[in-house]
Amino acid sequence: MSVVRMQLKKKIKVAENQRVFVLKNQQLKQVLIPGNYSFWNLANQPEFISFDINQLFYREQNSKRLYEQSEVFRAHIDHYQLSEGEAGMLYLDGRLTGIVAPGESLYVWKDAGDIRLDRIHITNTLDVTSELQALFRQTGVNAANRLICSVNTVKTQPAAELRVPPAHVGLLYINGELARLLSPGDYSFWQFNRTIEMKLFDCRTQMLEISGQEILSKDRVSLRLNLNASFKVTDPQLAAVSLAKVEDYAYKMLQLALREAVGTKTLDDLLLDKLYINETVKALVAEQLKAVGVTLESVGVKDIILPGEMKAILNQVVEAQKAAEANVIKRREETAATRSLHNTAKVMENNPTLLRLKELEALEKVADKINNLNVYGGLEGLMNGVVKMT
Repeated sequence: MSVVRMQLKKKIKVAENQRVFVLKNQQLKQVLIPGNYSFWNLANQPEFISFDINQLFYREQNSKRLYEQSEVFRAHIDHYQLSEGEAGMLYLDGRLTGIVAPGESLYVWKDAGDIRLDRIHITNTLDVTSELQALFRQTGVNAANRLICSVNTVKTQPAAELRVPPAHVGLLYINGELARLLSPGDYSFWQFNRTIEMKLFDCRTQMLEISGQEILSKDRVSLRLNLNASFKVTDPQLAAVSLAKVEDYAYKMLQLALREAVGTKTLDDLLLDKLYINETVKALVAEQLKAVGVTLESVGVKDIILPGEMKAILNQVVEAQKAAEANVIKRREETAATRSLHNTAKVMENNPTLLRLKELEALEKVADKINNLNVYGGLEGLMNGVVKMT
C-alpha cells in the first residue's frame, strides 16, 4: 500500500527590506517582519502581500481606512498630514530626501529609517531661507521629479530659483503683479499655489545699430545710411509697464527719426552740415524714450553711402570746383607778381643807381647760362652797346 504524504505547511521567508501583510477575509491580521515563517495549508488559506520598505511610502488606496481601523497597521506606519498652506521637508536618517507638496497625506514605513518632517508655512512666506537654498543645491531635491505628492497632483518645481546678473535689475511678479525689485544676486521663492515670473533689465549702456536704411533726400537722391546709438534703462519699472522689448522700441523710434531728418534736407545740406542728422535724431527721440524709462545717451551717423551714378557726378563736381579754385589762385598770384614788378619799375625810374644794380643782377643771371661772352667797348659798351654772345 502506498502512502501519500501531503505538505501541511507553507513556508515564507521575509527579507530585511520586506514587510508582509497577512490578510484573512480581506482583513489585516498580522505584519511579518524579517524572518522565516510557516503556515498550515488549510482550506481558508491567508493572503500574503509583500512590500519593499526601501520605497519609504505606503501608497495603496486603502491606506486611510487601514490607518484609522487597524492597530496592526499603525504599529508599522506613520502618518503625516499637511495643510494647504504648508510645505514639508522630509528627512531620512538626517538627510533631506524630498519636498512634500501642500495638502499631502503621507503614510511612511516606520522601519525605513529615522524619519522627520519639518513643516514650513508658505501662505505668507515667499522667500526660501539661505540654509534651505544650500540644502537644495546639495541634495538636488528642488526639482519637479523629486516632489513628493499624490498621483493626481501636477508636479512642479517647489521653489523658483532666480539669478540677477551684475549690473542688472530684476522685477519679481507674483500672480502677474509686481512684488519687488531684485538687485544682483541669487534668489529662491516658494511657488506652491502661486505663479512666479521675473523680468530682467540690463542697466548698462547698450549699443544699437540702425543699418542699411534706404532713404530719399528732399531732392530725391537715394541714400543708404548706417546709424549708431547708445541708450540706458534708467527706470526699469516704468520700462516694464510701458514696453514689451526696449531694444525693439528704441530701434523703431530711431529709424523713424532718421527718415524724418534725411527726408527734409537736400543732399548738399546734409553734406554741408554733418552734425545735423545726429542732433535732429537725438532731439526727436530723446523725450520719447525718456517717457518710457530709457535715456538716449548718444547718436551718430556711421556711414552715408551714395549710389554709383551719383557718386561719379559728385566727384566730377568736386573736381571742377577744385580746378576753378586752382585757377583763381593762379590768377591771383600772377596779378600779385605783376603789381610787384610795377612797383619795382616805379622805384627804379627815379633811382639810376638802383637801376644799374638791377642791370648787373640781370647780367649775372645771363652769364651763368652761357659758355663764351665777348665784350666790346668796355663795361659801358656792354651796358649800352651791342652784346654778342655765342
